[in-house]
Amino acid sequence: MMTSTWIKGLFDTERYPVGDPDCTAYRDLVARARKDLDADNCARLPGFIRPDVLEAMQREARGLAPRATYTEAWLNPYFSDPPEDCPENHPLQRFALRCHGMVRGDLFDASGAIWLAFQDADLCRFVADCLGHEELFSYRDPFGCVNVNVQSQGREFSWHFDHNDFTVSILLDAPDGGGVFEYVPDIRTGDDERYDAVERVLDGDRSAVRTLALRPGDLQLFRGGNTLHRVTAPTGETQRLSLLLSYVTDPGHIASPAYAERLWGEVHPRHLEADGAASGAHITG
Repeated sequence: MMTSTWIKGLFDTERYPVGDPDCTAYRDLVARARKDLDADNCARLPGFIRPDVLEAMQREARGLAPRATYTEAWLNPYFSDPPEDCPENHPLQRFALRCHGMVRGDLFDASGAIWLAFQDADLCRFVADCLGHEELFSYRDPFGCVNVNVQSQGREFSWHFDHNDFTVSILLDAPDGGGVFEYVPDIRTGDDERYDAVERVLDGDRSAVRTLALRPGDLQLFRGGNTLHRVTAPTGETQRLSLLLSYVTDPGHIASPAYAERLWGEVHPRHLEADGAASGAHITG
């Protein structure tokens, strides 16, 4: 990771003293983020990125957006196949078209603001503190480490649950209209899928739906495992660009070649190296 010498150049440290974990303001900031996460699995830190740094991030993201890898698929909120006897209107049978682009991690400039923010040790520690982890590490996967999600006009990021423990994102560009983050906190639990409640949301019931008005430069911490959420379709010519920073609890974790091929359409040599090392360890063990 980069050292903290970059911290004053990337983040608004007057509002967010992420480089000083021993100060009262830092502890208060973490406490507020945890309170928001405990309340509805979502915390927003407005204006986290300094304006000049945000402009640099926007320039790089806009320049790389045409090189994004696009996937198109019909998916239900669970990213799963329904059982054969599943009723027609059941949430497991509710498929929506998803088509969005993702800029791979190996395309970013190692000296640019996006990569430096991702590699910043203080930001990583701050995220871990807010999310209640003793320690987190920057994800080492060459493609999935840090990404920019590209959402174009008319492309809704449909209702779904996440399979990961948390998401860390920074909005870079807001569209002319639409592109609103909507979520229903804790609509299900580990013991109860509450399909009836999910079905009501899919049918248009908005009584439990919350919206988050994100602006460029905002940092969002989100737990989407039990929180149904979506991003509405953007309108206008401006694409919605969201920076995704991936952190893990296992510093050695990396995607398998099969997963990389499925997600990105190709495999990086480091995927093969890691897979070979894992296979060797398994054989010798």
